Amino acid sequence: MTENDSPAEPNRFPQRFVFHGNAVSAETYLTRVGDAQTYLVHPVTGQSSLPVIGGHSESAPPNPEWNIPELGAVFDYTDAKTLADGRLDESGVAVTLVQASVKNVRVTNQPTKDEPGPGPSEFRAASLSMSIRSVHPQKGQPSIEFVDEPQFQQLTLDGKRIDLELNKELMALSRWNDLKRRFQKDKDFFEQCLECFGLPDLGQPPSFGDPIPRPVGGYALCSFVRAIHWGDETIKGHVLERKGFGAIYFGEMLINDRERRVTMVRMRLRSANSGQAVFVETAPNGTWWPPHK
Repeated sequence: MTENDSPAEPNRFPQRFVFHGNAVSAETYLTRVGDAQTYLVHPVTGQSSLPVIGGHSESAPPNPEWNIPELGAVFDYTDAKTLADGRLDESGVAVTLVQASVKNVRVTNQPTKDEPGPGPSEFRAASLSMSIRSVHPQKGQPSIEFVDEPQFQQLTLDGKRIDLELNKELMALSRWNDLKRRFQKDKDFFEQCLECFGLPDLGQPPSFGDPIPRPVGGYALCSFVRAIHWGDETIKGHVLERKGFGAIYFGEMLINDRERRVTMVRMRLRSANSGQAVFVETAPNGTWWPPHK
């Protein structure tokens, strides 16, 4: 090299895969206890998250100690476990695996004069678990799939058994373009999924041939639960509401062409106690930089 030569400019922004994988077992908080507004929160129990380079993350924390009595009176669970793993395989495809589980879930609420009931209302689940894998080729859309069917084991509300009817056709469509095509081209599939999707503008439901409803640049919100069987009742959709308790949302998915965030159980409590809870949530995903069209 002569004194007039200069070293080659480094490639400051080379192509790479930017990993994003997250798994959560449980999070709970209260915003009102009786007539008192408050904010009582228990830190997330069980969480695994990946840095941009991928790698491996596992969590198996101790069972929660309810140092705030008001929280312990409403929530309890054990055996929270999470995992997130991201790597490039030998062919250069980015693979992310996320898993979450929790056992012995209990959520208890109390009736009020406005929402009377015979006594405490209680939700229980012996076990909740989910495993999702995303596969991102260097070109084209990723595939984001359930590794196994999510496990909702021994669900009850007020002692009555809860059985969930899953939309397995929806669950099996791991690529956005495949889901979009079926929604717009397969009338039977469209009709069975129509009420599975939320309407972001609160307008009229889409007609056959319309695209999946979602805000521009945002997520479509849907559920892979099509019906709930609670005791002798059959409830259409994925939401179970109970006076003296609140609302339980099963199998929600936030999805777009490159991402999928799945929550097994989400709760909005109201009555004597108000607050929220989530049990078992996963999001694999990630993206190539620069992104491919």
